[in-house]
Amino acid sequence: MDPKVTSAQIEKDGSALVMAVSCHGVFDLDSCNVQPDSCALPKGAAFAFIKAVQTVNHRLLGLSEKNKTLLFEVVLLGKDCEEHIKLNIFDSAKHYAGLEIDKFYFCSSDNLIGTLQANHINLFLSPDKDDVYSVLKAGVPAALLYQQAEQQAINRLKVLFSGDLIGLSADSMVCLKDRGFTDVHIQNFKAAKECLREFVVRIGEMKRMFGHEGSPLHTSLMTVWGSRDVCASALKKLRGWGLDVDEAFCLAGATCGPILALLQPHIVWDNGLHNLKGVAPLMSS
Repeated sequence: MDPKVTSAQIEKDGSALVMAVSCHGVFDLDSCNVQPDSCALPKGAAFAFIKAVQTVNHRLLGLSEKNKTLLFEVVLLGKDCEEHIKLNIFDSAKHYAGLEIDKFYFCSSDNLIGTLQANHINLFLSPDKDDVYSVLKAGVPAALLYQQAEQQAINRLKVLFSGDLIGLSADSMVCLKDRGFTDVHIQNFKAAKECLREFVVRIGEMKRMFGHEGSPLHTSLMTVWGSRDVCASALKKLRGWGLDVDEAFCLAGATCGPILALLQPHIVWDNGLHNLKGVAPLMSS
């Protein structure tokens, strides 16, 4: 079987923002154990994300061919996949019409970070919180794929930023020790924040091209445990990087579940806070 997916209509010139997306989010790999190899895998919780990214790409090219330098490129990444599962993934990518996937990477759990680094991935996305946290600690940009229902809109890419760390300067992060964070945590936060900047700059540039009306990009900021001053500082930081978010929420310690249910974001960029004891309950949906 030829694993090559039909070439995407969008050309890539080497300057696209390359996102490695976990196959576990795009397809329901658990069904591999019960379905014959010839069947396409059911859509996963993050399938809508792929379609939303493609909407952004097509809209960018509709504005100008010069926008090829701003495009997203999606790579599917499978971890610890047996051969029959790899074949299922190839077939499924071809099965769903219009799914523009050019590349597939498969690796072991031990070689996940090395694979991302060797292939110059700009952003790793996965519904697996442990994988996202491990990748962030290694200095590779990473964010959570939010578990969406299939019926969620695919015509707009929704990105949610956690402002609790964005709103803190490198010096003021020392105060996080009062909340029980260690020096290692704080260093990881600083690295994750720097990883975020390139993505924010790219998103901001795209949003300015689309304008406010009918934009296929929607961005939100949320502070979970930070004060209103931290929220305001995060807004200023994002604006300084070139991004004016569409909406902001300052929860002051309240759980973010209701906001997540309302926004239904595709990407949640929280700098690894979801994996830390004491903060994780607030970040959960």
